[in-house]
Amino acid sequence: MEIFLQKFSLRTVNGKAPGRIFRNGELYALTWDDVDFENRRIRVSKSYNKRSRETKTTKAGYWRNIPINDDLMKLLRDLQSKRKNNFVLPRLRDWAHGYQAKVLRTYCTYLNITPIRFHDLRACFATQLLQNSVPPATVMKICGWKDLDTMARYIRVAGIDEVGATNKLSFVL
Repeated sequence: MEIFLQKFSLRTVNGKAPGRIFRNGELYALTWDDVDFENRRIRVSKSYNKRSRETKTTKAGYWRNIPINDDLMKLLRDLQSKRKNNFVLPRLRDWAHGYQAKVLRTYCTYLNITPIRFHDLRACFATQLLQNSVPPATVMKICGWKDLDTMARYIRVAGIDEVGATNKLSFVL
């Protein structure tokens, strides 16, 4: 499996935490100037548009902070030790040409699991935060959603808004 990951250059881009937190363009535009090791956070303030080949503001139009946990810190330190330029992640040919979704689908097929989209990684990340009782307002801030309606899509899909809802009720039979 490691050979497959290296062949398709997915190990860093999709297989680790950053691919699950950021939108694709935000991840591609991420530079070391955005990483604050001392305060353990990443400032997301820009996004790369592959069609226009330019860096612009994020989809939401404002910056946000991503907290750095121990696993992400370890990954960032490893990436920093292999640093070749100011970009946090390597400039992979398939990724630069917008083929990350195709590569991810191929990888899923290789693992014999249902293919997913790159964006599904963000949905999974948000769902896991919510399932671990992270307050919705915090999830919205980390993921860069302006309104509850956007986040509600993830809650609905996960089914976690119903879990335990009737536990405090008593039913008389």
